[in-house]
Amino acid sequence: MIECDLHIHSIRSTCGVHTLLEIVSIMRGKGRKGFALTDHGPELGTPRNFFSVMLRRMPSEIDGIRVFKGIESSVMNTEGELDIALFEGARYEIILAGLHPHGDFTESRGIAENTRALVNAVRKNPEIKGITHPNFTSLPVDIDILTDMAADTNTALEINNSHLRNGKANRETIPRLLDLAIRKDAPLMINSDGHMFTEMGEFEQALAFLEPYGIEQFRIVNRSMESTLEFLGLEE
Repeated sequence: MIECDLHIHSIRSTCGVHTLLEIVSIMRGKGRKGFALTDHGPELGTPRNFFSVMLRRMPSEIDGIRVFKGIESSVMNTEGELDIALFEGARYEIILAGLHPHGDFTESRGIAENTRALVNAVRKNPEIKGITHPNFTSLPVDIDILTDMAADTNTALEINNSHLRNGKANRETIPRLLDLAIRKDAPLMINSDGHMFTEMGEFEQALAFLEPYGIEQFRIVNRSMESTLEFLGLEE
């Protein structure tokens, strides 16, 4: 059903527990065709030189698994600034952005300001491909405004399986997001946000929310390798 997991954390994130090669093996074992290595940005402790090495040296395929070079950047303030490590001549294949409980968002700034931060981030950084965990209970956002932005900019909104598993997602807001995604043709990505092997490549709770609607109604960008490459503007 979902061939590519576009939100994975390795040991380089302070919260991840597996090496790159371990993740490749885990994904192969679960029948996934690819994943995005999206470790947290520098503000959450990932060394900047890790991103330089990943972007410049990491192969795009390891043991038959497509590995997308990415980052989950943090939105630092309501102006939409990101903690993204940039290097001349080295391009990310996928940039995700989300709110995390640190910096200006150690505590929620309220729905309006939280939403403004994400919208500004996408408007100022059009290379962002996805917004992570928009149903985060601790940092609520205006789903109507966010789906407008997603449809207008072709930015995918994430249904995050690990947040559902670990009690971090506001389950009451997900049906509203899904209703609006269908109505506005806003893209979605179904991701694990995996930090360890029990989570990586797993989507069962996220997909359970979509099933009553008929999954075919949604524009799920990472449903297949082909749809993933097309969405990211990449070739085989």
